[in-house]
Amino acid sequence: MNQPLQTLVTHAAWANRQLFAALRDVNSFESQKGADFIVRLLDHVHVVSSIFQAHLQGVSHGYKATQSAVLPTLAELDRDSEAIDRWYVETAASLPPEELSRPREVRFTDGKVVTMNAAAMILHVVTHTTHHRGNVDAIMYQAGMPRRRDGLPEFLVSRASAN
Repeated sequence: MNQPLQTLVTHAAWANRQLFAALRDVNSFESQKGADFIVRLLDHVHVVSSIFQAHLQGVSHGYKATQSAVLPTLAELDRDSEAIDRWYVETAASLPPEELSRPREVRFTDGKVVTMNAAAMILHVVTHTTHHRGNVDAIMYQAGMPRRRDGLPEFLVSRASAN
């Protein structure tokens, strides 16, 4: 088990739940300034996470772009985000060290191919998600939407208080 990697993946999943909970608390979210951009960002995050999930599973992802052809609803993204986050948490916990370090060819939607190991792919998904969650937080702040703290210290406190 790779404890730092597992902590990062578990924190990302927890922070995503914090974000979606804050978005669910926004009255008439769809009519809020920036709501459409938030949904586009969250869709992009989900598509990239799905692409790398397929790479980790060794299957074709079928995406031609890093955005869905038809934009899902916030509720669909919430549900799908929770499911894929759970998959990443379980995968990070279950992959043995030799599998985490095994190189694999990864083809990006623009056709470029790069060699990455599973640990690097998972780290990419976590950092990519964190980056765009920050974008969403900035939009929420500018639009006056309520936000939740989702940093690593808050995550560690929440875990300690849950035990």
